[in-house]
Amino acid sequence: MHSKPSQYFLVCLMLSLLVSFPAFASSEDDLFFGGDAVLSSEDALFGGDSSSDLFGGDRVVEEATETDLSLSDLLLTNADGLKIGGSYSFSVTPAWFKNLETDATVKTLSSKMNSTFYFDARPDTDIRVYGKADVSYSQANGSDSLTVNLRELFSDFNIDDQIFFRVGKQTIAWGVGYFFSPADLLNVTEIDPSDPSAELEGPVAVKANMPLGVDNLYGYVILPPDGFAVTDLALAGNYEKVFGQSEVGFGAFYQDGQDPAVMVTVSSGIKDISIFGEAVTKYGDSRLYFQGTLGAQFSWSSSESDFGFSFAAQYYYNGEPTAVSSNESHYAASSVSVSLTDSLSAGLFWIGNMGDLSGWLKPSLTWKPVDYISMAFGLNYLYGGLGDQFSPIGRSISASLGFTLGGTDF
Repeated sequence: MHSKPSQYFLVCLMLSLLVSFPAFASSEDDLFFGGDAVLSSEDALFGGDSSSDLFGGDRVVEEATETDLSLSDLLLTNADGLKIGGSYSFSVTPAWFKNLETDATVKTLSSKMNSTFYFDARPDTDIRVYGKADVSYSQANGSDSLTVNLRELFSDFNIDDQIFFRVGKQTIAWGVGYFFSPADLLNVTEIDPSDPSAELEGPVAVKANMPLGVDNLYGYVILPPDGFAVTDLALAGNYEKVFGQSEVGFGAFYQDGQDPAVMVTVSSGIKDISIFGEAVTKYGDSRLYFQGTLGAQFSWSSSESDFGFSFAAQYYYNGEPTAVSSNESHYAASSVSVSLTDSLSAGLFWIGNMGDLSGWLKPSLTWKPVDYISMAFGLNYLYGGLGDQFSPIGRSISASLGFTLGGTDF
């Protein structure tokens, strides 16, 4: 336990570091940071069309068993009737960037306030209404930005405990990939490999679920954001079959004007290692395109200390032409996370294009000296040839020191 004098010293030290870090905005930002989209989303990373801590939940499917309770009692009942909550965070981040090809440097200082609000209304076992929204305010490079985003807003209801519906804007659990998920054909946003546990934005849709013992059958009618007619609706279906500790999913997607697709997903485990894979076949331009991925996750924590270790690795093959490459593409990604104490952790993330041999290496260190205050140091090294996917302006290195103050759930 930290003594109060040491806590005060640590807080003062952090504030001194923040104040003493030189920062200035530069017109060079457009040159060196204008390509953030290349790294910030899988859509930009891999040229795909738009359509949940570091290693989320285990991929191993537990042995499924029947329950004496009805599914409506399990899913819809809440003794409180209405629950309201959310989260708040505030961060300040000085950063430094250097282009190793030209030796040009840029220093920046940014701040961000973000809050999430949600409500969960469950008046009885027949109906549930849920909503979530984000409010974000940021300052950087002499300008500010306010963003309000509706994350989810839907209702759940059922017919005779046989068919369960979810209607409205919703994140859809489709696909089992961690860094990459070519089988996720439904959500509006795609997985960001550098932040794979971030919540995805889902579409406005009607979902129907029919449990078949321990298995599940799903059907979707999706209203695309740019749809104007009934013919713009997208249709999808998925059947999930459980075999002991393994689960296999079979799905299909159709929308007029888009490439129809079929997919298979598999998730299983060997002892403490979770294994997952996806295979997708699309038909477009009078030919078939194949996409596939295979990955594994492992995590371990000590029962006698705060030490813990997590690892994930995944390979992704994309046979569909993209804005990045007119030919097939091969990618790989991995991450390691080590919890050293209850207040100190370290991580290492890597992603690479196995075709042009460009990539992104990101080590990080997070320290939480006292409650409600944490500090995160990170490095980013982008390597490859000039014009390659991860190094469009050549090799570069950047460093950041982020301070998070007063963040909490409520």
